[in-house]
Amino acid sequence: MLCAVRVPLAAQVDGAHLHVLITDGGSTPAQNYQSHLLHVQQMAELVRRAGVQADHLTIFASDGANPAPDLAVRDVEPERDFWLLDGTRLDRTLRPVTYVDSVVPGVILEAARRDRLRRWFKIASRRLGLDDTLLLYVTDHGTRNEQNTANNRITLWGKDEWLSVRELAELIGKLDPRVRVVTLMSQCYSGAFANLIDVHPTDGVPSGGVCGFYSSTPERPAYGCYPENRGVANVGHSFDFLRALAETGRFPDAHARVLVVDRTPDVPLASSDVYLERLLDQRASQEGREHTAVVDGYLDEAWRDRAAWEPEIRLLDRIGHAFGYFSPRSLAELDEQTTRLSQLSEQIKTYAKAWKAALVDAAQANLDRLIAEPQWVSRLSDQEIRKLDPGQAHRLTASVVEALAQQARNDHVRARGARLRKLHEKSDAASAASYRMEVRLAVVLRMRTILTTVAGRVYIAAHATPAERAAYQAIRDCESLQLPVPAEPAPVQEVTAFPPFEEDARNAEAVLPAWMGITFRDPSQETRRDRRLDAGASSVMTVFPDSPARAAGLEVGDIVLGPPKKPFLERGEIRAWTMLSAIDEPRPIEVLRGDQRLLLTLVPKPFPIKWPELPGPPKIESRAPEIRLDPYRGTPPTVLADGRSHLLFFWATWCAPCKASLPEVLAFERERDTPVVAITDEYADHLDAFFRSFDQPFPATVAVDPYRRAFQAFGVSGTPTYVLVDGEGVVRAYASGYTRDKGLAIKGWSWAGRDGKPPER
Repeated sequence: MLCAVRVPLAAQVDGAHLHVLITDGGSTPAQNYQSHLLHVQQMAELVRRAGVQADHLTIFASDGANPAPDLAVRDVEPERDFWLLDGTRLDRTLRPVTYVDSVVPGVILEAARRDRLRRWFKIASRRLGLDDTLLLYVTDHGTRNEQNTANNRITLWGKDEWLSVRELAELIGKLDPRVRVVTLMSQCYSGAFANLIDVHPTDGVPSGGVCGFYSSTPERPAYGCYPENRGVANVGHSFDFLRALAETGRFPDAHARVLVVDRTPDVPLASSDVYLERLLDQRASQEGREHTAVVDGYLDEAWRDRAAWEPEIRLLDRIGHAFGYFSPRSLAELDEQTTRLSQLSEQIKTYAKAWKAALVDAAQANLDRLIAEPQWVSRLSDQEIRKLDPGQAHRLTASVVEALAQQARNDHVRARGARLRKLHEKSDAASAASYRMEVRLAVVLRMRTILTTVAGRVYIAAHATPAERAAYQAIRDCESLQLPVPAEPAPVQEVTAFPPFEEDARNAEAVLPAWMGITFRDPSQETRRDRRLDAGASSVMTVFPDSPARAAGLEVGDIVLGPPKKPFLERGEIRAWTMLSAIDEPRPIEVLRGDQRLLLTLVPKPFPIKWPELPGPPKIESRAPEIRLDPYRGTPPTVLADGRSHLLFFWATWCAPCKASLPEVLAFERERDTPVVAITDEYADHLDAFFRSFDQPFPATVAVDPYRRAFQAFGVSGTPTYVLVDGEGVVRAYASGYTRDKGLAIKGWSWAGRDGKPPER
């Protein structure tokens, strides 16, 4: 093995000495999006224009040359009024995900698998040498290593196929140390790969032979990974970096431009940034001081001669202007502002989710009315839609959206159209402001990195050891890679600045919804029929403490009908009615309680950022809560402390793990002589349909908890949940979820059918 020699690296590399390895793992067809292939195609075209020889370009993409479909493609939203369909049951039916084969013109793709990459590096270790540069580009597939974020992974193709930081370091370590390796990585959690600078160290510090640019920190996903899911194409770190690279060919310039133009919550990093932060962390540890204090101390030194740092100050100012935020000069100042930004971001995010849920409810009701019309019934059936080719589906989608918009415009009687438009306006405003806040939180991290790098350069200039200073310069030389400037550079990308932060803060007040403080569901079909209820009537499931609903006198089990003489006619209408109500203005509302029709007065309050907490699971060896259940089959206990143990089995008809656990549940009942009470919150008519087709053994006692009183009392947040209560009414075991290895997770219980051990009695 040759010794690493730190020599100045030429910025520009000709095509004959540039080798390019592109990786788009993909994982599975469903996770491999069209944007990822566009990244690969754009990078391939860029390096071709830079003169890279055909045999110097290798692409590992999904399943390689296999012609089987491996790429998910979905239509963008083409119609102006598509929001009327977005999120409804027909959304994905009319805009289905289709699958195609990944193709890069002029390149035979290799399968993105670990063994193929190892073979490539083995060949490259013999082929690449002095004056050669390897450009390693990774698009959007990455996972976080929860045990050690310094060793995150690149996701490859197939189950358990990935490449960790440590494994990639070993592969790069097999190359001639004189080969410069520049990585450009846009996958989630990619910042961990900045640790590749430690390959081929010299004198205990990085040699500078390996460097790179990354879309995120080790702890953060890269939000540009899934642009189609956001309804926006061509966004995120890769698209912006490649556009900027096409302008000048210089990697440092492209990185600096991405800091300003990337409108996603990415946090672009360079390996030199990470190295300087590492040195400052070491300095803080040696001095026994906080990292922020050390950085701000060096920043004080820097700002004594601000003219010397004009490019960095201007970059901070450009970023601040682009994102409607202030331009900081210290980490302490940045931290102070970040606290308010974080709080406001969480607030608007909560509002955006609430408005979106209300909008989807109203849009679904609008769609249901359309589907009920004779001319649409057959056209919009699942059977007919499945017969359509993509072009026909696209035309049908346009027709449906047009009909929905016309229906909303013509509906004046109940003002449904006006309510829909108001919900859309609120949802759009809240979602846009929420996303901008999320981006600003990332921008704060970008600014933090710039400030830390300025401080680190002060340290390097005046306080670093010669070895540290040489290592930093070598890393910067490595990062200075420049591709030959294209003959016709791409036009400069124009970007629109965010509105000022304070304007978005005011927007938070404008999109503040009103709050009632209940959870609700549709009444059962039997109740709806017997009481002759309109479609919008809602059963109250929970009344939160200290809520407007509690103050108004609402109770669990009440059926909310709507305002007097204006009953709710659509499913979920109660949500939109509440949220659009004026805060602190009393509103009358009619309620059914048993056989009584009551008129209550509700005074809506501001929507809370965090809803009041309900009781959590009871502690082991504590007294079990009281239980009230409706019998469906068998006789459920009315009192748990009846001298006999009970296993409460919270389940649902749609829950696959619940069904998988049935053999063990029944074995426990039989072998421990402990009655099982199967508790669900589904209505009897759902259970009737389920048990007509379910032919496996099932507990004899089935109870219905229609208002989820037992679910809430026992803190059940998911199914299946198992609660073992002894004859004295004391909780002896509590477990959620089921796998064959985990079993019921009841101490002292072992099941022969699961692990081969003899049953305990």
